[in-house]
Amino acid sequence: MDRQIAQELLDGMHTGVLWFDADRRLQYMNLAASAMLFQGLSKARGRSFEWFFPRTEVNWDDLSLKVVTLYEQVIEREDGSRLKVSMTLSPYELQGRSGWLVELIEIERHTRIMEEEERWHQYEAGTQLVRTLAHEVKNPLAGIYGASQLLRKRLQNDPKGEQLVDVVAREVKRLQNLVDRMLGPKGGLKLVPHNIHAVLAHVLDALRPEKPDNVAVRLDYDPSIPELDIDFDQMVQVFMNLIRNAFQAMERHGGLVTLRTRVAHRFTLGSRMLPLVVVVQVIDEGEGIPPELFDSIFYPMVTSKPDGSGLGLPISQAILRQHGGLIVAESEPGQTVFSVYLPLERDKIMSREKAKNE
Repeated sequence: MDRQIAQELLDGMHTGVLWFDADRRLQYMNLAASAMLFQGLSKARGRSFEWFFPRTEVNWDDLSLKVVTLYEQVIEREDGSRLKVSMTLSPYELQGRSGWLVELIEIERHTRIMEEEERWHQYEAGTQLVRTLAHEVKNPLAGIYGASQLLRKRLQNDPKGEQLVDVVAREVKRLQNLVDRMLGPKGGLKLVPHNIHAVLAHVLDALRPEKPDNVAVRLDYDPSIPELDIDFDQMVQVFMNLIRNAFQAMERHGGLVTLRTRVAHRFTLGSRMLPLVVVVQVIDEGEGIPPELFDSIFYPMVTSKPDGSGLGLPISQAILRQHGGLIVAESEPGQTVFSVYLPLERDKIMSREKAKNE
């Protein structure tokens, strides 16, 4: 029982724990370490320390006498992604066998959580201000539109006057549509099990006429991802915004847009630690987001496009929040990545699979 409790405690930790034998070959790691390395223990057991951490230089003779902490070590994973960690190494005997204990703490995770919370509070404050203004504008717009229709009836024999009234009516309708977008998604979610790849296929088909000829799309999908409880139409709106932005970012120079889907383990969304999340990434090779705008791209009315409304990303973020998820952006010249995180509830998946088999 004591060993089982110890195992559960280790698997419940956010810190990655690995144990290498005297020959510096892996014999054990907990779930957090497995998630960081994208490696299961059965596959990884017996591999050398250098195989996992080829860029980490360790003086093993000095290590036999003390504990050493190495900061900002980079883990290069098999899928090409990188993870920055702090690494603590110490001599540690396990069940009478000498070896080395390695502890990994993900640096970016803690930084990301703090940044996300701060940005979310700022985003909520900005959104509340915009919604208040939108409500104040909506009623006068309705009055102006109603007055224009009454005026149009009086000007039936005045073609020039009718034309001017039609301009007023069209502009009022345009402003009403803008106000509706500023107010965000309407109504509650219609959550139905859907395959996330079906959503992406629908979006790509709808955006086919907008894709520049010099842009290619690469699909890097994990076909094992189960169905998610999502609002199909709202999720289409999210990826319509993200993929359209990627196409527009590459209109001048062309290149590759990559759509990647994966399942991540033990991921923190806000204050919740989730065992499993679905990650959908939209990756483009454009010029990147201007640094002066990057921290505010999810705020309403912020855009770098001359004809942009600055509402696509804030609305997308609001939809993801309604789904219990999140959008995270990374950008540098030549690569911009928007990562969409959606919770994958294990209990619902298991009950759904059980129902299918019955």
